[in-house]
Amino acid sequence: MKRLPPIVCALGAAIAGCSQGPSEAPGATPPAVPDAKAPVDSGGSDSGTAAAPSYKAVSGAAANDVWAVGTSGTIMHYDGQAWTVSPSGVTEDLTGVVETGPGDVWVTGNEGSILHWDGAAWTTATQTVETQLLAVWASGPTNVWAVGIDLSGNGYSAGYVNHWDGSSWIDSDVPVATSLWEVWGSGPDDIWMVGDSTSATGLVVRGSGTTDNPFDALDYTGPSLRGVWGTGPDDVWVAPYQGPIGHWDGTAWTTATAPASATDTLLGIGGSRSSDVWAVGLSGLVLHYDGQTWSPSATKTTSVLWSVWSSGPSDAWVVGGDDTLIHWNGSSWSPSP
Repeated sequence: MKRLPPIVCALGAAIAGCSQGPSEAPGATPPAVPDAKAPVDSGGSDSGTAAAPSYKAVSGAAANDVWAVGTSGTIMHYDGQAWTVSPSGVTEDLTGVVETGPGDVWVTGNEGSILHWDGAAWTTATQTVETQLLAVWASGPTNVWAVGIDLSGNGYSAGYVNHWDGSSWIDSDVPVATSLWEVWGSGPDDIWMVGDSTSATGLVVRGSGTTDNPFDALDYTGPSLRGVWGTGPDDVWVAPYQGPIGHWDGTAWTTATAPASATDTLLGIGGSRSSDVWAVGLSGLVLHYDGQTWSPSATKTTSVLWSVWSSGPSDAWVVGGDDTLIHWNGSSWSPSP
């Protein structure tokens, strides 16, 4: 790993008054700012103007406790029998969701909002203007991480992090990144963030988030990344926007052999164990890893697929554009009940 002092400044020493804006990153060229989980050219009909919602993220705590979020403040909950609307009270597009228990659900929005479910109602926990949040992960009610893009840099963008420690929100830039698209943790003190670096390549940042153990960038040299998930600190998968899936074994990165072409685009990754991993992307693309090989999984949809969550080999949900909520029962995919 290589130590990156700017990340130390952004994520840890923000408490100590250290700062460096995205436009100060040496040699940085202002890249194009990606839309926050906006519709992309998929060949489908996820144009952003259709009446059907586009779901951007899915997560849960059990097979009978699953949440999906999407456009225009849409939040849906699955109780094991059916999906029902859970009024969010907001109209912005929602981009990330994580649940640590029935009374602790966190949702991010692309206008900088972070919503919280306490088991009875949604409230806005915090909001930061001129940011687009793309994902959220939490180990519990007092350790929440939201990531995205800071758009306040006069034409420059920077990776953005907002952390809840149970008493206050601490937000900061990550100047070595132009965007952070996903966050995941193997535990409360092992946090992973992926996205784009200032050199327009992929970036993987890892650390505990504390000042005595700052964040480092792992020596990942692959393409831009959109997803990260694993089973532990020595078994982590990253999903590229275009390119081969990457795997970290605790020592080095390797490239997974997958039946995807170089033009296929992945947008999310998740699973239930080391032998049950899913990756999803454009044009209805779904790939599955069984512990040995990656294989395509036919879904009969051509929509943009943004996110996947699984509680076990016979229970997985994938969400995407065109009101796509599909379920894996261990042998086939079907629309949501």
